[in-house]
Amino acid sequence: MTEAAIPEQQGSRTMRALRALKDRRMAAMFILSFAASIPAGAIVGVLTAWLTQEGIDTNTIGVLSLVTIGYAFKYLWAPLFQMPHGVPFIPVGGRRSWLILCQSAIAILLIVLALSNPPENIGLVALICFVILILGPTHDIILDAWRIEVARTDEDKDLMSALYQFGYKSGGFVSGFIALLVAARGGWVVSYVMMAGFMAFTVVGSLLAPEPDEIKRRPTTRPSFLPSVPHRQAMPAVAAVALCWLAAFLMIGTFAVRRLGFNADISSRAFVAEQGPWIVTLTVIVPAVVAALLLVRNQAEAVDAPLSVPGQDRQTRAVATLFRAIFDPLMDLIFRLRWWTILVLALALTYRFTDAVWGSFAYPFYLRSDLDALGHTLDDVAIASKFFGVIATILGSLLGATLIATVGRMPVFFIGGIIAAVTNLLYADLAAGAQGMDAFLAFTHLDGPLVAFADVAANLQPHAVDLPPDQGQRMARLMMTIFAENIAGGFALVAMTAYLTAVVNPRFAAVQYALLASLTMLIGTLGRPWLGEMIEKNGFHDVFVITFWLGGVAVLLSMLEWWRLAREARLARAAGQ
Repeated sequence: MTEAAIPEQQGSRTMRALRALKDRRMAAMFILSFAASIPAGAIVGVLTAWLTQEGIDTNTIGVLSLVTIGYAFKYLWAPLFQMPHGVPFIPVGGRRSWLILCQSAIAILLIVLALSNPPENIGLVALICFVILILGPTHDIILDAWRIEVARTDEDKDLMSALYQFGYKSGGFVSGFIALLVAARGGWVVSYVMMAGFMAFTVVGSLLAPEPDEIKRRPTTRPSFLPSVPHRQAMPAVAAVALCWLAAFLMIGTFAVRRLGFNADISSRAFVAEQGPWIVTLTVIVPAVVAALLLVRNQAEAVDAPLSVPGQDRQTRAVATLFRAIFDPLMDLIFRLRWWTILVLALALTYRFTDAVWGSFAYPFYLRSDLDALGHTLDDVAIASKFFGVIATILGSLLGATLIATVGRMPVFFIGGIIAAVTNLLYADLAAGAQGMDAFLAFTHLDGPLVAFADVAANLQPHAVDLPPDQGQRMARLMMTIFAENIAGGFALVAMTAYLTAVVNPRFAAVQYALLASLTMLIGTLGRPWLGEMIEKNGFHDVFVITFWLGGVAVLLSMLEWWRLAREARLARAAGQ
């Protein structure tokens, strides 16, 4: 493969995107995104299946899922990687050395987790999972920054966004379908060792990835708002944001440790209702407001400024470093978007809520046989969710990428919000007895081939004689529901990735993309303990209905954003005439 420049002006947008596939950056993108999926798949997915089989309730699983908070708050340490120096003992470059370190550490920790007997040592498991799910988001921060920095054209950006989803879901095939089949036949320890081996293999992607040109040049200056802000304002601003982030982490950490480590009788619903708004305020709203005040009060503009100034004392250097890392990206976002920043942040917070919030409860819904859950086997879930589901997500991603290349980002973004919300009602129908799905299968005559396939798959299961007599029909319902939901999910994910990529400034890619991508997980992550408690009291049906209605918020916001961007495009064309 070659790193030669890709012609930007020859042929249609679609043909230029196809030519870009020959570049080695695209191969690296696929392997690295494959790696990105394994930590979440191993913890949010496979571990919850393991715990469900061991009889752990959804309330505890919901609290344990707080360890995924690293994905919702990864922007807090993203500034460390805005212009990273390489890992000293891995001499392959700045971005790549950190990727290799994360991949290697995650592979080792997955083996440790496999040997830790999770059902009996839930506190220790929570600690291991927390470390894995700090390294996983860190890998994502560096990967997202690399992806944006090495893109040379708009086609590159959209293609790499699509490849990210394709590789991510391909990795999900390993950390889902294959992992569950291996667990059903060889045990959970063997399954986790297998996932660790795949994670170690992805180091190849880091070695294949070229370093971004900007990192290679090691610039001595970078645009910054700091010269426009007096030191007497910059220092308290940095201190205030640091204290807010520390307070938020202490709130989350205290709840998780008391609940999991000391088995304290604390209401998850009360935690989310009382402390959730404060956590969002401290981590998102306060930094954004402070950045906006600094921008307006000083009429600040970004100018090229040296990355280091000789003769500065340690405190001044520390404040300057933190200001550049935290406030420069935020102030750049606000400077470019003005009041529309609120809309962009609101979209990031709500767009993925419909699928993010119940991810930790998917396996309990499939595997449990009480409440209104479905009572399937590991093989059932592997086939329906991690085989058909992954294929559907890849198809949805390809469909989304194709439409983005032909009709544009925002129509796909808007449609993605609608279908992501509506497909939650399919799960509500399953929880209520699947009358709607049965009617659809009969009307389309899909029940025949799906039931026949399910019957063949059932005979291959280790305990086929113990399966219920209507196993084929039950599997047909599950496969069709998961297929439809994952088509919608892949479609919406590509749209969201392409939208966020277009919003960020490549000069501040590490922090801006991490901030916006983190917000897509924040409300869903904070809501899981509350929904876990709700499931134990009322069943799963209500959760799916709630997520459907809340998905409507994102649909309305995406419609407003589509109008805003269309209006800006019209004004730009008018100004150019």
